[in-house]
Amino acid sequence: MPTPQNPSPSWLAPYQVRHGHSTVLKYQGKLDRHEILHHLRGNLECSHRVDLELIHTRLRYFLKDLSQLGDAVGLKSWNKTVPIFLLKGPVGSRGNTSRFRPALHNYLYHRWFRPYRSDIEYGQFIAHIFYFQDQPVVLDEDSAVELVLSMHAIAIQGKDYKRCDSVHYITRVPVLIILTGQDDGLSAPVTFDSITDAEVITIRGKIAARMRLETAIDFIMALEEREDMAFGPQPDPVASTTSYDHHIQTDASKLGWGDEPLTGPSSQWVDMNIFIDWTGEGARYDQNGFVNGLARTCLEASCKCIDKDRRDQ
Repeated sequence: MPTPQNPSPSWLAPYQVRHGHSTVLKYQGKLDRHEILHHLRGNLECSHRVDLELIHTRLRYFLKDLSQLGDAVGLKSWNKTVPIFLLKGPVGSRGNTSRFRPALHNYLYHRWFRPYRSDIEYGQFIAHIFYFQDQPVVLDEDSAVELVLSMHAIAIQGKDYKRCDSVHYITRVPVLIILTGQDDGLSAPVTFDSITDAEVITIRGKIAARMRLETAIDFIMALEEREDMAFGPQPDPVASTTSYDHHIQTDASKLGWGDEPLTGPSSQWVDMNIFIDWTGEGARYDQNGFVNGLARTCLEASCKCIDKDRRDQ
């Protein structure tokens, strides 16, 4: 009887199967040009995801340091459409950041990211997740608005992500979107007119709306699309990628690209008639990376909150 063969991981591209994954990573084989572009795009996707994972789930933020963020952290905060603040509630309602932050990151990533096609060279993303270690306790929506008054933002109160079922049913998590009324530089004012199920309220003179997380992200992505239609994507995908870092050009040359300058954007590199499925390093990290594994563990774990509710009935 022949020995059963383990199937190749679904994230391996055909050329990685042909040459061997480690051979390609060590630049010990020569690839066709369309394969080189696919491999380089995968590397960029992986780096983009790792950076997002770092700022969303691992960094410790402090309000006292916000005005003096170092270059490494400050630059990673650029080109994000909206900040999401995870607020700290009182004892018993502080929020479970260890579970919720990776789950929220994963949810946002899979809502926003389009394999091969999203512009990512400058860290573009739908949101930046903040949880400040030294933030004051937020008791109610009035306090929440006071804390995030300075910018259009999404706020999630501690009481709404303290339970593990907030991970299981993350699309239903209640959020508060707060508008500042400052619409300079936008193609039109921001309003909640397009959201039929939002509960619009006024707090401290600011317009805000209660809704589910899923509805809020739909709203933000629609605004992002509106501004892109009016002004084009920012930064300009073509003008901002006329040349790449030296190490990317070097990697291309090692794989057989030659001396021709590599230009972008990388969102136009991959021939999706050839690479129909999402493969490469970005796909590998999406399946096997730290945050996805942690989020999956949280999802697969039994929900103690639901179990307790059942016992109390």
